[in-house]
Amino acid sequence: RKYVPIASQEQRQAYENDFNAEFDEYRRLHAQIDAEVKKFAKFQEQWKLLSPGFQEHTVKKVKIL
Repeated sequence: RKYVPIASQEQRQAYENDFNAEFDEYRRLHAQIDAEVKKFAKFQEQWKLLSPGFQEHTVKKVKIL
């Protein structure tokens, strides 16, 4: 949604209401993305510890991708 510059108190309140209505969903989605990023970071650290060529190395790589 595009917003034009605020020209009135009513418009300001409408923008604020829109923001507040969407902010909880934004926070929920942000938390979900953060959890997934942490999982990938953990997999990457585990993958670095494995020697190339081991079957486990290939399995971890497939899990990450």
